[in-house]
Amino acid sequence: MFTRRTVVTFLVGLVVGVVLVAVARPFLGARLPEAMSGKRESVTGPVAAKQRQQDRLLLTIVTPGGAILGTFTKRVAEIDLLVQTEDTLTLAIAGYQPFLQDPQITRVAKPHAYSLPTDSMPPEPSRDTLRQEGSQQEEDTLQAADSVDARRGTRWYD
Repeated sequence: MFTRRTVVTFLVGLVVGVVLVAVARPFLGARLPEAMSGKRESVTGPVAAKQRQQDRLLLTIVTPGGAILGTFTKRVAEIDLLVQTEDTLTLAIAGYQPFLQDPQITRVAKPHAYSLPTDSMPPEPSRDTLRQEGSQQEEDTLQAADSVDARRGTRWYD
């Protein structure tokens, strides 16, 4: 019924498929659909400690389930600039693990919302300045002869 060649081809294809899935998942994990990449849950917590080493960045995140030590070896400089102590991180992980290697960061929330410093805002105009601008605006208005006659009851677009 099955020839030897068919069985060997099937087994080789099966082995190649299993190996490719096992090897490619870490590289393609973010690009695969959720059904193929496995279930991920979001874990949120503040950054309690941050340590930069030569080729890696260590972040301690305190979550409701426990503390997580995330070790980042990819994009170390970018993550170091983005994440500061006391920022709130949201990580997409397969399940709680105390030690994570290059977890996926889905959100970084700063502890205080961004606002402009008060010294960079223009000063409020004084009453004298407002009076001077008001008299100049009166001079800039149209004269009665140039404006639409409101007493006629006609609109300007008629």
